[in-house]
Amino acid sequence: MTIEEFAEQFSPLPPQEKIKFLYTRIEMLAKEERIVFLLSILKQEEASPLVKATALKFLREASYQESEVYKSFLEDDFRAIANAAKRAVKEFEEKDKKDGYYSDAVLRKLSSLSDKDRRLKVLKAISRLQAPWVLRVLLEGLSDPSESNRDFLIKELSRREIWNFSLFYDKLSRPPWYTKSAVLRVLGRRKDSAAVPAIKKALADPNVDVRKSAAEALGEIGGKEALALLVRLTKDGSAHVRQAASDALRKVSSVRFSG
Repeated sequence: MTIEEFAEQFSPLPPQEKIKFLYTRIEMLAKEERIVFLLSILKQEEASPLVKATALKFLREASYQESEVYKSFLEDDFRAIANAAKRAVKEFEEKDKKDGYYSDAVLRKLSSLSDKDRRLKVLKAISRLQAPWVLRVLLEGLSDPSESNRDFLIKELSRREIWNFSLFYDKLSRPPWYTKSAVLRVLGRRKDSAAVPAIKKALADPNVDVRKSAAEALGEIGGKEALALLVRLTKDGSAHVRQAASDALRKVSSVRFSG
């Protein structure tokens, strides 16, 4: 059964039948598709709490170890959801310690390599792994001084399944400037409107390239809030930023603004 067929049969069911459906048929999906489907349930605000609690249970059993997913439900008002999240967090706490060890080791290895091509080779090998510590390595890799290495990471991070972007947003408040620009490019490519408040903070960054990247990201995301911020950037002190803002506005609005 394909994930599309699974979703078609699952979606119209009432909550109790959805739970029964998950218990009896979830293993009909391949592990990777199973995880994708369960994550999609957790992202649905309208989903029944009991269905979400069941999705958390099966996600844990599928060994999905992105701890931020479970932690985001620890304080849920619905006890079944909070309890399912607590069980998962407890189970993966020890695993997280090991993951920290692995990511630290890889990052130390990368920092010891002066040759950018050797660093890229390591990053490409790491990107093919499914371990939860990989995301941290790839994100920290955006501080690589090589633009070509950062370009690879931007493409990789733009396509990966990512639940929590708080670590990305944190990068926008810390140097170097090229890491901030790289993070903004990732956020723009993902076209997630939830990133706009974080991008807004970059509009006052002292670096021209960061502000220019913010304009380009807002142009990719679009929406009313992004439009308002782009109008602000058309009055930026840098001609490069003003031009990027005008180009972005042309992508998301019929109104034309000049620098």
